[in-house]
Amino acid sequence: MWLSCELSRDSSRVTVAGEVDLSNAHQLAEFLEDVVAAKAPLVVVDLSAVTFFGAYGTDALLRAHRQLTERGRRLTLRHLSPVVRRVLDVTGTLAGFEVIERTSVRVAGRGAARRVIPAHTGS
Repeated sequence: MWLSCELSRDSSRVTVAGEVDLSNAHQLAEFLEDVVAAKAPLVVVDLSAVTFFGAYGTDALLRAHRQLTERGRRLTLRHLSPVVRRVLDVTGTLAGFEVIERTSVRVAGRGAARRVIPAHTGS
């Protein structure tokens, strides 16, 4: 699993990639606790590059959501990978999250921006 974070005064953006399972979900939970402590009013978690997502990952997200809600702040999940969407749906927790699937940022004179998925070539 790889974790990264971009912090600003208005929001924190966390990117999660790889496998989130029993062996490392505690690291995600601790990482999110640190992000909650940063006090941005909005925390966005990008899950587009997650390839495996277990119940402990769900627990980490639920815990962060609860901590932020108790403080009057928001957690938003962004670009759920099919694996994450399935786990959250099967566990009945998907409906409890605010989910953003598309980027709709306007670029001057060009209409809406869209997400680009890079093609991986070589070995």
